[in-house]
Amino acid sequence: MIRTYRTTVRGRFADLNDSQRTALRAAQDDHDMFTARFTSEGTFLYTSELVTYQHRFEIVVEEESPDDAEVIAHLRAEELAKADLDKRGLSGRLVDISSVCVEDVKLCRRVSR
Repeated sequence: MIRTYRTTVRGRFADLNDSQRTALRAAQDDHDMFTARFTSEGTFLYTSELVTYQHRFEIVVEEESPDDAEVIAHLRAEELAKADLDKRGLSGRLVDISSVCVEDVKLCRRVSR
């Protein structure tokens, strides 16, 4: 069964130097919450305080067990977030990973009165 997860990886920046802080603040408009999207490549988000960050990924998993599929989605998201930080020359520590399976979300129709 194919399952699609919207996964958020939350972390805290570690050991940012002055040039990293300057570069992150200069690019902050491209990484604020208003640009947040769940994509296969991921979206990197942070605030100007440069304390915490988020990565948002849309991860597709083919697995029969929903529990196993969620674990796989979390592991992939963790790997992707680490690779993105490495590519950017940044370090941080993982705080939390959360996922929502799109197929499990029930849509409720609004009843107009």
